[in-house]
Amino acid sequence: MKPLNISPLQKAKNLMDSGQYISSLTILEALNGLSSKSEKYRLLFMSNCWFNLEEYDWAIEIADRLLQKDLKNELASQIKYLSYCKLKDYGNINDEVIISKIKELALQNDFKLK
Repeated sequence: MKPLNISPLQKAKNLMDSGQYISSLTILEALNGLSSKSEKYRLLFMSNCWFNLEEYDWAIEIADRLLQKDLKNELASQIKYLSYCKLKDYGNINDEVIISKIKELALQNDFKLK
């Protein structure tokens, strides 16, 4: 039986999902020439890896790059918000789109905002 041909992006996601963030980042940072959709996934995966490695400044920077391409990306907004929370830098969370999205997600998940 012929082995499945897995794309580098999928391989990076699999590594990320198994907690191998550095290995995933190595693949993700080498990828270029991707379609617009794949590039958005690449940036999202990179931001998530940096967040899980507790490199919050990098997570924010990559999430910002993704949000410039996809303003309504909920996951990138969450990673950015959580990174600022981990840095205890709440002053930088003033983007109205991010704040409204967080409130919307909180309502969807029945989370009480103070």
